[in-house]
Amino acid sequence: MPIAMPAKAKPLAAARSKNTYPLIVGRIVQLGGIPGNISAVRVVDGSALQRTFIMPDAGSAKALAATLAQQLTQAGFKPLFSCDGATCGPRFQKVSPGYRAAPAHFDGPMAGQVYRAMRRPGANGDEYVALQIAPDDAGLAVQFDVARSQPREVGAISVDAAEMARQLTQTGHVALHGIFFGTDSVRIKPESRSMVDQIAKLLENKPKLRLLVVGHTDNQGSFAYNQALSERRAKAVVQALVKQHGINPGRLKPVGVSYAAPSASNATAAGRAKNRRVELVPW
Repeated sequence: MPIAMPAKAKPLAAARSKNTYPLIVGRIVQLGGIPGNISAVRVVDGSALQRTFIMPDAGSAKALAATLAQQLTQAGFKPLFSCDGATCGPRFQKVSPGYRAAPAHFDGPMAGQVYRAMRRPGANGDEYVALQIAPDDAGLAVQFDVARSQPREVGAISVDAAEMARQLTQTGHVALHGIFFGTDSVRIKPESRSMVDQIAKLLENKPKLRLLVVGHTDNQGSFAYNQALSERRAKAVVQALVKQHGINPGRLKPVGVSYAAPSASNATAAGRAKNRRVELVPW
């Protein structure tokens, strides 16, 4: 664990997951649990350690949450989402980390429960914490889940449909570095298949969503050449979504912007790798 629990905490159970962990990062408002709340959940690919504690004579859930969150902040974590009671959403309880791990201790009224999600970036993979606290007959029930994502290389960064939806909602666009082309080529490499699949999943989960598919290049070559190349690459992504997944072409519009909108300096190889990307923008 990234911090030590108070000495009076009594551990109830521990479980380890080695595949994925569904981290709640928004209000849970729809039916269908986690799958039905794609924009409110970040799927962390990697390992997770889930621990349940009972804290006797611990005071209020909010006070304990504040104490633990402060320790996490001091350890380098930053908040992703926090909610208290009803602000967590009308469907939160049945998909919450506490309910998934120890339903008998987290099945009471939401009025006294709190939830905090935090993140700490790291060179060997980002670390996430989900903290849920609920009043219990023996004091306070505490669910403390820690998930660590697998490290990702620049140029091979992958996000799933849930993360795409979250970024589209919060920032208005999402940059994808997991779609690869050969040098001066518009042929999508086979290792890009999983990323194209996730875009299709996003569109299937949000049937009213329409997207600009925006191609970006580095600054090697003339602006006009890269303008045409970036547009042809954007069209290749659209064609893959239409032909391979049956997405309505009317929901997609390819756009090429050459190197007009860099996300890093083109002076270094690492920066140029970041600039070669496809972005999705709602329209």
